[in-house]
Amino acid sequence: MSIEPTKNVPLRRVVNRLLDEIQDRLPDCRKTWWTIKRTTCLENQWARVLAPGKVVLSDQVPGSNKIDDGNYDPATGQLRLTFQDGTAQEVGL
Repeated sequence: MSIEPTKNVPLRRVVNRLLDEIQDRLPDCRKTWWTIKRTTCLENQWARVLAPGKVVLSDQVPGSNKIDDGNYDPATGQLRLTFQDGTAQEVGL
């Protein structure tokens, strides 16, 4: 997803300041997204579990698994991924 405007492009320092604000308030952003959208947007994405609690998105390669569902708990900052093979993995964000 791109946020780059096609007209009246802001200065790089303005964009960097916005990115810093988002990073500083990322838990609030996640909570608001989950409250409004009720999706993690991870369904049907391929991922690999590298270790317990460590999941990375990947291409469809050996060792990867397709995400069936994702649930986020804003109170704990935990993301629970359920894969199509029935396994699940919790990730702290």
